[in-house]
Amino acid sequence: MEKFQFSDLFKKISRREFLESYHDTRAYFEPGAIENVQEIFSWAQLNDLFNRDKLWNGETMELALNGQVLPPPQYSRPGMGRLGERVLRPDCEKVNRFLRQGATLVLDYLEGVDPGVKRVATCIERLTGAMVSCNAYCSWQSVQGYASHFDTMCVFAIQIEGEKTWKIYDGRVNEPMPIPGARPADFSREQHDRQKGPVAQQVVMRPGDVLYLPRGVYHDALATDTASLHLSLGATYLAGFSALSLLIQELQREEFFRKKLPHFDDGDTLSAYLSEVGKQVGDRMADSGFHGRVKEHMLSNLGDKITGHRLPDRGADQCYLVTRHEPRLVRRGALWRLEYRGDHIDVAAEHAAMLRYVLETEIFYVSELAVLSEAPPTSTSAMLDTLEKIGVIWRVGS
Repeated sequence: MEKFQFSDLFKKISRREFLESYHDTRAYFEPGAIENVQEIFSWAQLNDLFNRDKLWNGETMELALNGQVLPPPQYSRPGMGRLGERVLRPDCEKVNRFLRQGATLVLDYLEGVDPGVKRVATCIERLTGAMVSCNAYCSWQSVQGYASHFDTMCVFAIQIEGEKTWKIYDGRVNEPMPIPGARPADFSREQHDRQKGPVAQQVVMRPGDVLYLPRGVYHDALATDTASLHLSLGATYLAGFSALSLLIQELQREEFFRKKLPHFDDGDTLSAYLSEVGKQVGDRMADSGFHGRVKEHMLSNLGDKITGHRLPDRGADQCYLVTRHEPRLVRRGALWRLEYRGDHIDVAAEHAAMLRYVLETEIFYVSELAVLSEAPPTSTSAMLDTLEKIGVIWRVGS
């Protein structure tokens, strides 16, 4: 599976319908959405990764049993990292003891170590515009791993093996974030039980099924087969304060914002200065140049998983994401016209085949275009620059 696109993730709804009716709004469940789920992941791949013991430590692996996350020291032993630092490594005997009791095993950062998972994560990143991480969950029949909870990320759950019953509740926490006061860990068990409300939907997931859960929605899951393996891909969004943090980094370089605050006893002077700070911050926040830098920052969070290294060739294959807004390529006599968001550009016939390919995909590399374009490389490069300038494609990575 070289590429993984929205049509490989869901079959019964379009990308537009998902974004307009479900994304960050309500749950969506599609049985049999992925036909060949074994091409993405399997028990064999999980065992191969799990047996690479140096990949796992107290931060990249987790065990949960009877609604409680187990402290890493309970199933780990002291070890040494590559730089001589002390780390917690999984202790095989302790881990197996908890697994025999039915503990749920969670392995983190699969998008960084497994090619199939990486392709799915890239698809979801392009769809959501957010950085995506992936965990594998191994759980056992009728043993509860995690209690009812909400996540701070939007979750795409893909059932790989076995069956698992999910309960989705009415309750939702608004705008959850992985920061103090907005995380699941900041609420007591009693608060969670009060906030989750009644069950709104219950689904049984089997291999190839996909469940989408918006962030903040309460849910829990229980394996109903001997053993269950599913992937949880979470999209973590940047927020308004993320943009403020970027702006603060820029403002610290300006003399005006480095001035000391007036004495608290000089109230009028202090108020005047703070009012001027607010005005200048507002002006900069509204500046189109800053908007562009925020976009670049958001893209930089995605590029680390889709750069195209081709060693021993030391020049990386440039990667592009294609807009979600569905441009149209239509013929106008001997020329073609690209219509996009109420505007258009004329396209020479020599670029038509390449452009059709670009618009039918969600991600592409420059090397793929060589056999499609009838134009010289310099002309192809100029066309890509034009598409990037009008927002049809986005350069990521190198």
